[in-house]
Amino acid sequence: MRQVHLQKMVRHPVRDRNGKVAGRIHSVHAEIRGGECVILEWHLGPSAMLERLGISAAHLVGWPLKREPLRVPWNELDLSDPDRPRLTRSIEELHHGP
Repeated sequence: MRQVHLQKMVRHPVRDRNGKVAGRIHSVHAEIRGGECVILEWHLGPSAMLERLGISAAHLVGWPLKREPLRVPWNELDLSDPDRPRLTRSIEELHHGP
């Protein structure tokens, strides 16, 4: 099992397989399984940062719409180079499902 320090990864933009910036990792959804912390989902973009802080982007500016963070399944983020995390699909494919 590969181990990567999360605090190192949040500094770098995540790009999709076409090189387009998808955002930065601001939060993760994880759970404890068999005594280990396992990442289930990565949350990217400014909305993920606000989510982490418990602030809705809509509440912040008084807009009625709510933007969701880009949610990336754990296995769709290539961490072979932690300084350059990459999505295994394009942003468009990620938005439209498998």
